[in-house]
Amino acid sequence: MLRMLMLSPVALLWLLLLLLAVHPARGQQGSACAEGSRQCQAQDKTSPFYYKCAGGQWSLYTCGNGYTCSSSGGSGAVCVSNSPPPPACVDGQRRCVSTNKNLYYHCSGGAWTLYTCGNGYQCSQTSPLQATCTPTAPQCASGSQRCVGSQSPSLYFACTGGTWNLKSCNTGDRCIDIPDGTVNCQVGGARKSGR
Repeated sequence: MLRMLMLSPVALLWLLLLLLAVHPARGQQGSACAEGSRQCQAQDKTSPFYYKCAGGQWSLYTCGNGYTCSSSGGSGAVCVSNSPPPPACVDGQRRCVSTNKNLYYHCSGGAWTLYTCGNGYQCSQTSPLQATCTPTAPQCASGSQRCVGSQSPSLYFACTGGTWNLKSCNTGDRCIDIPDGTVNCQVGGARKSGR
């Protein structure tokens, strides 16, 4: 005898979410895709999961606690804070997203739309109602140096073009930080320049 299974609306919703997780409608894990593209796994802002294309194949990722996947802003998919967007706006206003310096809201038609600044840029609030994307500040000033630390006594970082690069003293030498922002490699009690 066949019995009809009756589910409550909550149980039915959980079953639907489970089916979406197992059989996503688009961007299926393992299927071919365009390198670097991203797609939300479920409807916009309903799930923290998204697909990212790497090596021509989709792989499933998560945005993490407090974030959901959003397909707004024309960038495929981005992780956005679950916190609500800023209050009502006037066309032309822009506000940085406080939880992600790469994102900003732009007011158009009386509504906020989420945008991304792109690689190498971050949102900078220029006034309470205006923001702009500016180049990300370099990690360091070219020419500066600093020792890695006691865990790797012969290694140091040297800054070139705003980026730290790992360097090494000669075998057996020990890196010493100098107050002027450079290092010296100590050899048997004597010092020589780490450059």
